[in-house]
Amino acid sequence: MLPLVNQAPVLVGFRPSWSGPAEPEEDLSAVSPEERRRLRRMISNRESARRSRARKQRHLEELRGQAGRLRFQNHELADRLGGLARRCLLLRQDNDRLRAEASALCRRLADLRREVALRQFHRLAAPLPLGAHYELAWASLMV
Repeated sequence: MLPLVNQAPVLVGFRPSWSGPAEPEEDLSAVSPEERRRLRRMISNRESARRSRARKQRHLEELRGQAGRLRFQNHELADRLGGLARRCLLLRQDNDRLRAEASALCRRLADLRREVALRQFHRLAAPLPLGAHYELAWASLMV
Protein backbone atom coordinates (compact mmCIF):
# COMPACT_ATOMS: atom_id res chain seq x y z
CA MET A 1 0.00 0.00 0.00
CA LEU A 2 1.17 3.59 -0.66
CA PRO A 3 2.22 5.62 2.40
CA LEU A 4 -0.06 8.68 2.59
CA VAL A 5 1.05 11.08 5.29
CA ASN A 6 -1.15 14.13 5.94
CA GLN A 7 -2.93 13.70 2.65
CA ALA A 8 -6.59 13.65 1.73
CA PRO A 9 -8.08 10.23 1.09
CA VAL A 10 -7.74 9.09 -2.50
CA LEU A 11 -9.54 6.38 -4.36
CA VAL A 12 -6.82 3.87 -5.03
CA GLY A 13 -8.38 2.30 -8.07
CA PHE A 14 -9.36 5.57 -9.76
CA ARG A 15 -8.61 5.39 -13.48
CA PRO A 16 -9.56 8.52 -15.41
CA SER A 17 -9.12 6.70 -18.72
CA TRP A 18 -12.13 4.48 -17.96
CA SER A 19 -15.45 5.57 -19.30
CA GLY A 20 -17.27 4.15 -16.28
CA PRO A 21 -17.42 5.39 -12.69
CA ALA A 22 -14.39 5.07 -10.44
CA GLU A 23 -14.27 1.89 -8.46
CA PRO A 24 -12.12 1.41 -5.38
CA GLU A 25 -9.91 -1.62 -5.57
CA GLU A 26 -9.26 -3.77 -2.56
CA ASP A 27 -6.00 -5.14 -3.91
CA LEU A 28 -3.21 -2.87 -5.20
CA SER A 29 -1.55 -5.79 -6.93
CA ALA A 30 -3.91 -5.29 -9.88
CA VAL A 31 -2.55 -1.73 -10.43
CA SER A 32 0.43 -1.55 -12.72
CA PRO A 33 3.67 0.15 -11.54
CA GLU A 34 3.21 2.88 -14.15
CA GLU A 35 -0.31 3.55 -12.87
CA ARG A 36 1.01 3.71 -9.26
CA ARG A 37 3.69 6.21 -10.30
CA ARG A 38 1.09 8.23 -12.16
CA LEU A 39 -1.19 8.22 -9.10
CA ARG A 40 1.70 9.20 -6.81
CA ARG A 41 2.62 12.05 -9.18
CA MET A 42 -1.00 13.17 -9.33
CA ILE A 43 -1.26 13.18 -5.51
CA SER A 44 2.10 14.94 -5.20
CA ASN A 45 1.05 17.55 -7.78
CA ARG A 46 -2.24 18.16 -5.96
CA GLU A 47 -0.43 18.61 -2.63
CA SER A 48 2.10 20.91 -4.29
CA ALA A 49 -0.72 22.95 -5.81
CA ARG A 50 -2.48 23.10 -2.42
CA ARG A 51 0.73 24.34 -0.73
CA SER A 52 1.24 26.84 -3.54
CA ARG A 53 -2.31 28.18 -3.13
CA ALA A 54 -1.82 28.47 0.64
CA ARG A 55 1.50 30.28 0.12
CA LYS A 56 -0.14 32.62 -2.39
CA GLN A 57 -3.01 33.29 0.06
CA ARG A 58 -0.57 34.07 2.91
CA HIS A 59 1.41 36.38 0.61
CA LEU A 60 -1.79 38.11 -0.51
CA GLU A 61 -2.84 38.65 3.14
CA GLU A 62 0.62 40.05 3.94
CA LEU A 63 0.36 42.43 0.98
CA ARG A 64 -3.13 43.54 2.07
CA GLY A 65 -1.83 44.21 5.57
CA GLN A 66 1.15 46.11 4.23
CA ALA A 67 -1.12 48.15 1.93
CA GLY A 68 -3.33 49.05 4.91
CA ARG A 69 -0.34 50.09 6.99
CA LEU A 70 1.05 52.15 4.12
CA ARG A 71 -2.33 53.87 3.56
CA PHE A 72 -2.48 54.76 7.26
CA GLN A 73 1.11 56.01 7.23
CA ASN A 74 0.43 58.02 4.07
CA HIS A 75 -2.62 59.63 5.73
CA GLU A 76 -0.57 60.52 8.82
CA LEU A 77 2.23 62.01 6.69
CA ALA A 78 -0.25 64.00 4.60
CA ASP A 79 -1.80 65.44 7.78
CA ARG A 80 1.64 66.27 9.14
CA LEU A 81 2.66 67.89 5.86
CA GLY A 82 -0.51 70.00 5.85
CA GLY A 83 0.22 71.19 9.40
CA LEU A 84 3.81 72.02 8.50
CA ALA A 85 2.69 73.91 5.38
CA ARG A 86 0.28 76.01 7.48
CA ARG A 87 3.01 76.69 10.05
CA CYS A 88 5.44 77.62 7.27
CA LEU A 89 2.90 80.09 5.85
CA LEU A 90 2.44 81.71 9.29
CA LEU A 91 6.20 81.95 9.76
CA ARG A 92 6.63 83.53 6.33
CA GLN A 93 3.95 86.10 7.15
CA ASP A 94 5.66 86.89 10.48
CA ASN A 95 9.00 87.11 8.70
CA ASP A 96 7.59 89.52 6.10
CA ARG A 97 6.04 91.66 8.85
CA LEU A 98 9.31 91.73 10.83
CA ARG A 99 11.33 92.64 7.72
CA ALA A 100 8.97 95.51 6.96
CA GLU A 101 9.21 96.67 10.58
CA ALA A 102 13.02 96.44 10.51
CA SER A 103 13.11 98.42 7.27
CA ALA A 104 10.87 101.14 8.76
CA LEU A 105 13.08 101.29 11.86
CA CYS A 106 16.22 101.60 9.72
CA ARG A 107 14.65 104.50 7.81
CA ARG A 108 13.63 106.19 11.06
CA LEU A 109 17.14 105.73 12.49
CA ALA A 110 18.67 107.22 9.35
CA ASP A 111 16.26 110.18 9.60
CA LEU A 112 17.16 110.72 13.26
CA ARG A 113 20.88 110.57 12.51
CA ARG A 114 20.43 113.19 9.77
CA GLU A 115 18.50 115.40 12.18
CA VAL A 116 21.20 115.06 14.88
CA ALA A 117 23.92 115.87 12.34
CA LEU A 118 21.95 118.88 11.12
CA ARG A 119 21.51 120.18 14.69
CA GLN A 120 25.21 119.76 15.36
CA PHE A 121 26.01 121.61 12.17
CA HIS A 122 23.71 124.52 13.20
CA ARG A 123 25.37 124.70 16.61
CA LEU A 124 28.80 124.90 15.03
CA ALA A 125 27.67 127.50 12.57
CA ALA A 126 26.02 129.68 15.23
CA PRO A 127 28.18 132.49 16.67
CA LEU A 128 29.57 131.86 20.12
CA PRO A 129 27.87 133.90 22.83
CA LEU A 130 29.95 136.72 24.28
CA GLY A 131 31.89 135.69 27.32
CA ALA A 132 31.35 131.99 26.76
CA HIS A 133 34.31 129.81 27.01
CA TYR A 134 35.61 127.80 24.13
CA GLU A 135 35.34 124.56 26.15
CA LEU A 136 31.64 125.08 26.82
CA ALA A 137 30.99 125.30 23.12
CA TRP A 138 32.78 122.02 22.47
CA ALA A 139 30.97 120.39 25.39
CA SER A 140 27.61 121.34 23.87
CA LEU A 141 28.65 119.55 20.69
CA MET A 142 29.21 116.35 22.60
CA VAL A 143 25.62 116.17 23.74
